[in-house]
Amino acid sequence: MASFKTCPTCDRRNDAVNATCTFCGTALAQAEIFDAPALERPRLTINHHPVQVPLKTELIIGRADRANDWIPDIDLTPHGGNAASGVSRRHAQLVWDGTWWIQDLNSANGTLVNQVPVTPGQRVALPDGAIIQIGTLYIIFYN
Repeated sequence: MASFKTCPTCDRRNDAVNATCTFCGTALAQAEIFDAPALERPRLTINHHPVQVPLKTELIIGRADRANDWIPDIDLTPHGGNAASGVSRRHAQLVWDGTWWIQDLNSANGTLVNQVPVTPGQRVALPDGAIIQIGTLYIIFYN
């Protein structure tokens, strides 16, 4: 277990020791401390190749746009993720709150989990072994 505070402005989880929100800069002095499962790094594979995943509570999945210096947390470009394969720059987001969730970020081609479409903006829990489809790419989620 780990201790956290939720930002009253952006509603994101922060470590309890933080004086200000890591995401928006709001003071966390009045935020209540709560315990929750410690962050666990998910394992993702594409075509049996492991994908590097940063240790963060919120991860953007998409394709890089080097012309605008945009690189998502999980860049699908090296795996064939491009506009032609149906991958948006900001396609989906993984969120940890003791369980890993995914939400589609209003991508052009949608996100599926185990062949079920994810409604944009709604979170879907990711069970171990879930198959995430982003464009023409299939990502296996392991927890």
